[in-house]
Amino acid sequence: MAKKPASAAKSKPKAKKPATKKPPKKASSEKPAVKARKWDSATLLVLPGLVLVIVGEVAARVSPAWVPWLAPAGYVYALAYPLLAVGTVWRLTSFRWLKSLGPLAVLLLTWPSFSHVFSVGLSKPDVAVSENSFEVTTFNVRRLDEFEWLDGDQTREDIATWLAEQPDGIWCFQEFPKRGKATLRSAGFSWLKPRRRLFTWPREAGPALASSYPVKDWTTYMFEDEDAGQGRVLQADVETPAGLVRVFNVHLQSLHFDHADYNAVEEGPSREQGARLWGLITDASKARALQAQELVRRMEESPYPVIVAGDFNDTPMSYAMHALRGSRAEDTFAAASFGPGGTHLGAIPGLRIDGILADTTLQCVSHRTHGVVLSDHRPVTSVLQAKK
Repeated sequence: MAKKPASAAKSKPKAKKPATKKPPKKASSEKPAVKARKWDSATLLVLPGLVLVIVGEVAARVSPAWVPWLAPAGYVYALAYPLLAVGTVWRLTSFRWLKSLGPLAVLLLTWPSFSHVFSVGLSKPDVAVSENSFEVTTFNVRRLDEFEWLDGDQTREDIATWLAEQPDGIWCFQEFPKRGKATLRSAGFSWLKPRRRLFTWPREAGPALASSYPVKDWTTYMFEDEDAGQGRVLQADVETPAGLVRVFNVHLQSLHFDHADYNAVEEGPSREQGARLWGLITDASKARALQAQELVRRMEESPYPVIVAGDFNDTPMSYAMHALRGSRAEDTFAAASFGPGGTHLGAIPGLRIDGILADTTLQCVSHRTHGVVLSDHRPVTSVLQAKK
């Protein structure tokens, strides 16, 4: 039998199937998931506002004599709270409810503090002025413009005219010059009609008190602590329609800024100027803290209701002012109308460093910051009466 050729014995190779091209994937219409951001735009407002508000609350309760770097926090509290409020509202309107809870809680808890900085007019008492009411005015007259920072003789005449228009009451002056009584008389002011007695700091410019009510006793003194700086107090017991009260007319430690320092604040300080400003602010804050502590002690020792009026040279959210409010007196600014009630006409607008604190047994019917420009401070007047 004939053999098949070897090539025939082998099986024929299978035909390869043509490679089929896979159709290209269609582009998905779905966008890739975006990871949720940990930070939103409102954080740029909330975070610094939150930090500054908390630091400000701590600064009002911790003496700058212990932690000096906390002292300047009171100056920025008026900006920090609105910053936090705007950021929180931004989050709420963006429906970020959970992220809004913490800042919102801080705003609510610190609202009583901010009400000392900015009045919305909601705390004004709805009471009538009684027969036992009386007025207290505080006014830093800046030496009656004897160095002609404003208009010299014209300024003194304007001050005399303004004082003559004020009703009877208690006037607390700061930086009242040695010959201030004669100066105002020469400018046209009468001390006799109605009769007002004037009590002044001895031998030089300082606090002075004028009263149309009988003054039973009075004294002047500087603070006892050797580190308490140059603050001054004129203390008087005055028989008012509401009874005998003890008035503390105070001028607490100044920053002692010179013209170069004020220019540095307005134009932006250099490193050296910044260090100097920092030192002046912290040193003055330490002194005012010690002065406030002594004032609190004297207030608590008073057998009569107390009134503290003057140029405090400190913000409402400072340790010194918090200490004075924490004693037996309340800030009459609670009865103010809408606004910050700024009293100092300087580089920082709306800065309130002058004011009146009244005993808790007295009620403030009204609080007014006058709009006149007769000094670098605006006068402040409160109407007080005994609580029923």
